[in-house]
Amino acid sequence: MIGNQTKGRGFRGLLNYLQSQQGAKLIGGNMGGQNARALALEFKISRQLNLEADRVVYHASLSLPHNERLDDATWNEIANRYLEEMGFDSNQYVVYRHSNTEHNHIHICASRIRLDNGKIVHDSWDYKRSENIIRRFELDYGLQQTQSSHEKLSRNPSIGQQRRLEREQLEYINGDRSSPQKRPIKQQLQELIDRATVDQPTMPQLIERLQIEGVKVRHGLTRNGKSKGISYAMKGQQFSGTNLGAAYTFPGLQKHKGVNYQPKRDDQSIIALLLNPAKPIQQSKLVESVQLKQQENPSVEPQNQTDLNQWQQRYQQLSLALKLTALSPNDRDRKIIRHLINQEQPASDIKDIIKKGSIQRTIAEFKQLVELAIDDSKKQEQKTIRRGLSR
Repeated sequence: MIGNQTKGRGFRGLLNYLQSQQGAKLIGGNMGGQNARALALEFKISRQLNLEADRVVYHASLSLPHNERLDDATWNEIANRYLEEMGFDSNQYVVYRHSNTEHNHIHICASRIRLDNGKIVHDSWDYKRSENIIRRFELDYGLQQTQSSHEKLSRNPSIGQQRRLEREQLEYINGDRSSPQKRPIKQQLQELIDRATVDQPTMPQLIERLQIEGVKVRHGLTRNGKSKGISYAMKGQQFSGTNLGAAYTFPGLQKHKGVNYQPKRDDQSIIALLLNPAKPIQQSKLVESVQLKQQENPSVEPQNQTDLNQWQQRYQQLSLALKLTALSPNDRDRKIIRHLINQEQPASDIKDIIKKGSIQRTIAEFKQLVELAIDDSKKQEQKTIRRGLSR
């Protein structure tokens, strides 16, 4: 079971929303009204007891997984227990059941003003208390156990985002907004990754699928080639894997989403995709070509790896990923520099890697190449990078 709670100022707007949903049903409460208008008038009884209070509306929703159902009587019992344990034992409230989603759920609208003394219900640690109550309900009613917030593999929209969504939904219902609210970009991205990993793809396949959907992916590497993590950018907003949740980090994709990653097999394809991202909607042929070539001769690896120093190995790894793109040596190295800049590699490392390339350049030629790559990258820190590489 998942619980959400918010606080607001107006009863009528929330009640209009709860009543207007398809299949909405008033299943419980301690009030006599049977529609939004009558209930809003009735809530004024408690409102008059504390005119100085601000956010007096309490809205809680309790939702089950898609494969579980409860009848009205059980839902009403749970709502009563929930409110009482949250401190609403002398407050007006109503309970609506909704069937407009695949998740069986209820909404509770309550006054935060107590009828016995006119004081506001104490809300210290209310989110933690709510979570503990719900965990007990799962045991008491034999419901599926849901991970607590610190165990969740994906992070929900913030409370501020949830309130904005509810406000925009009410505005749309009341005719004050021309279009329904849009889900947060973060949630859209999580769902996109969920769909892209449903068949447990390889890491290059996942990255390419996301790029085709317009997601920019970054995958950082340490000096010895170990993964530093993964991050995403969608519709102008950037998210680290950790920000999305444990299941969306580089190791989390493998552990929780079943994404198959084998460094020797995948690293060249990943680098190729980061250097030449697949175009949105249009399937890229680059990874298919790289994978096909590997399948034709799987034993082929960059030659004499053990005889090369770390900078030569890194350059060879990067340039190998660009062999199929028919770039000139200058354009190839320019792309490599831009890629390393975007991966936030130290300026000294970039300089050493390019020096170990196949072309010998004068200092002036190297500086010009760096300038072009920095102009391409359009990063905010380009001035600092330029100074570091030009010394």
